[in-house]
Amino acid sequence: MCGYYGDPEKLALEAMKDDISKSHKLLAEASEASLKLLEDSYRRSLEEAERRLLEEFSNLSERVRSVKSKLDFELKSRVAERRNKFIEAVLAEVKMRLREAKNEDWYKEYMESVFKNLAMEARELGVLNVMVAPEDLELARILASRYPELLKVSGEPVNIIGGVIAESQDGSVRLDYSLDLIISRNEARLRHVALKALIE
Repeated sequence: MCGYYGDPEKLALEAMKDDISKSHKLLAEASEASLKLLEDSYRRSLEEAERRLLEEFSNLSERVRSVKSKLDFELKSRVAERRNKFIEAVLAEVKMRLREAKNEDWYKEYMESVFKNLAMEARELGVLNVMVAPEDLELARILASRYPELLKVSGEPVNIIGGVIAESQDGSVRLDYSLDLIISRNEARLRHVALKALIE
């Protein structure tokens, strides 16, 4: 037969203290485990958030680079387009001024030297048909009259700024002394001059 000895109240207090102590220990362990789980969960969530943030930043950076590249290309294209328009306008101005300057002495002297050269060529090639711009017909007839057996001015003008185009009677030889050819041969240099003026 088993029995308990002692003060029942004291025994109850001891048992209660023991239960409270164990309960406190269990609660502390549970709290510590819970905090660890919470910290682990927070760390994983933070890492995932950082990973996603870096991923989004990378995607966004790529899009920004793509947009910047596109804008750079468009800007360069527009600058090139405007630059080309400016250069074309300069060349058009050069051609217009040449047309307007054809009444000046330098042009008459140029035409005289061309007709003299053509007459020398005609001595070897035979009679040359001379073609000029409509506004140069009268001047061409006057100059050709100095070489009546060598040069013949065509009644049909050609679409050139100025100068002369001549052909042999059979069309096998063509001599180009037009201002258009001079401009064409010097176009690269003229473009460079215009571009330099644009940059400065």
